[in-house]
Amino acid sequence: MWQWVVRFLPALLVLLAAATPSSAHFSQGGKLRTILLSLEEGRLVAFVRAPAPLLFSDIVREAQASRTPLATPFLYLEETGAGLRYRISLQAIAADGPSFDDRLESAFAWRQNGRPVPARLLDYHVLPRPQGNSFATVEEARTSLATEGARLDPVFGDAVVEALFALAAPLPDGAIEVRSTLPELPLPPGVSVDNHIVDARVEPPVAYTRPGQLPEWAPFDGSAWSAVREFVWQGMLHIVEGLDHVLLVVCLALGLGPSTRLLWLATAFTLGHSVTLIGSFFGAVPAWPWFVPAVEALIAASVLYAAVAAFRRSIGTIWVVAGIGLLHGFGFSFVLGDILGRDAPNLAVSLAAFNVGIEIGQLAIIGVTLLALAGVARASAQVLSPIRTVALGAIGLVAAIWVVERTLAVV
Repeated sequence: MWQWVVRFLPALLVLLAAATPSSAHFSQGGKLRTILLSLEEGRLVAFVRAPAPLLFSDIVREAQASRTPLATPFLYLEETGAGLRYRISLQAIAADGPSFDDRLESAFAWRQNGRPVPARLLDYHVLPRPQGNSFATVEEARTSLATEGARLDPVFGDAVVEALFALAAPLPDGAIEVRSTLPELPLPPGVSVDNHIVDARVEPPVAYTRPGQLPEWAPFDGSAWSAVREFVWQGMLHIVEGLDHVLLVVCLALGLGPSTRLLWLATAFTLGHSVTLIGSFFGAVPAWPWFVPAVEALIAASVLYAAVAAFRRSIGTIWVVAGIGLLHGFGFSFVLGDILGRDAPNLAVSLAAFNVGIEIGQLAIIGVTLLALAGVARASAQVLSPIRTVALGAIGLVAAIWVVERTLAVV
């Protein structure tokens, strides 16, 4: 009997190793790029707001590969008390405007019906840091682009470029796609990139978010259903990639097995995290600096509780699980602002679709866990209980490590 447990242990050790990052789903280093399409007097234009490093990723990768300084006149190295850093040279941009224009125009590829669409730069400016203003509508993008750019050379890592392009599309109001032509920028741990894709050619505008650095084509098709599908998918990914959320749901399944009570408790968990997810997304949370790490610690404690309760086959009442859901909803919401954008034009639909995606992901985790239990029971009913015990013990150990690490982060 125990030979089955021994075979099961390596997978649990892999799980324990994967659990080393204790706060993976709380992204504190999100970088946002916005691409907005609009029709102006029958002409198709694109407004872009992008972190400056994304526009120089080819040079950054070459410098890292050769271990040499960044080879471009548009950047220079300066020494500070904290070390070396790069700045953008506004003088070099002014002296060689055509080369900088070419860099901006060639940073993106556009196509319609599979054919390339030429892009011509109409206007741009460089800002010293991300703007606090919204860039989700044509009026907001035009207002932001009309503001004065940086007067002093901005720090490369903080700078933002806003630009306006004219696109020579055969069908200005037809479906069109965009992707980045540059290699992906190597990102430090904890830093991510999200792209807000806004199609303002339709009323109301349609927006969705695509994570990553756009190596694949992102569509503008004016379809609200496309945005819904994207946010459902993002919700599914978010729960599956959040290991603490996954482990809590696994504990529910291991503790209750296939039963009506499991469905009721899963629903209570969903309702709980939906309340705090939506509330905190709209700012109904404290701004205290310790709040985020405190929530992280409590989420870890909830996973530990679930593991112990599942082992004792006493998960608790619906109200207890709903309360745990409230905690996990805060966890979802801490990155939801970057994923959705609080100024997104179809915000209500996006929030609903994201919640639906989370619920689908949660049900998928429960289904996989129950299928695994059924497979083990069919192979040998005698090993089901030992494997369940080892699994819950491993989850409890992971959660206990998280509790310690995250509590230390609070104090």
